[in-house]
Amino acid sequence: MAIASPGPSRIHSRAGSFSSSTSSSTPLPSFEGLAPSRPPTTIEKEETRVIVPGLPGGRDVRLKVDAGPGCGGIAWRSGEVMSRYLAHRHATFPEKLRGKKIIELGSGTGLVGIATAMLEPTSQVWVTDQEMLLDLMQANSELNLDDLDGENNVHVAELSWGEPIHETIPVEEASIILAADCVYFEPAFPLLVTTLCDLAPVGKDIEILFCWKKRRKADKRFFAMLRKHFDQEMVLDDREGEKELYSREGITLMRLKRRI
Repeated sequence: MAIASPGPSRIHSRAGSFSSSTSSSTPLPSFEGLAPSRPPTTIEKEETRVIVPGLPGGRDVRLKVDAGPGCGGIAWRSGEVMSRYLAHRHATFPEKLRGKKIIELGSGTGLVGIATAMLEPTSQVWVTDQEMLLDLMQANSELNLDDLDGENNVHVAELSWGEPIHETIPVEEASIILAADCVYFEPAFPLLVTTLCDLAPVGKDIEILFCWKKRRKADKRFFAMLRKHFDQEMVLDDREGEKELYSREGITLMRLKRRI
């Protein structure tokens, strides 16, 4: 099984201030300080299945879920929307994922990253989140990929938004960033923008797919921050009828491009 290091990467460094890409005189709090961990509640044999048409062998993504760490340990609809889009695109343009290094932010259960890795065995996918979710992501990675031919191409790593990114995560080599349902906790908005800027510096050729569900008026503050650094465009090449379905649920799938 191929992983970035022996076992999940557990990184305990904490940032003292903003990245230069989103500079401010006021230091940011740590993500972990804003969202402290809670004991896990995962039941050994309990799992859910997410249908992603186009996965090899007609498989579903099998997921253990865990409400203990809060909303991060649950599979959310935006993750399903992004997974289904990636599968649809892969059927026509497999080169988009072939041999690529991919980083998913706020992976939670690992749904999107795992589905991506299942679609394209030659890709290397880093699923990232807070330390409290690493074991859950590792379990789900093994649940879906360990019985397939070849090595497990999912790497589990800790990445708390707004904090230094560990060297085991291939920031310079990554060509795709995935983020689904990451807009939900207002105090973390500037932290997420900082991390997006760190992963996609000005001038880098990188694809960022971003999927979110409109829930509250405060979400506008996140996109006001985001617009200072990224242009946004709707994804229009999804499966016929798919966009109409998820749009009714208040879900948007877009591409971000770093502003010059």
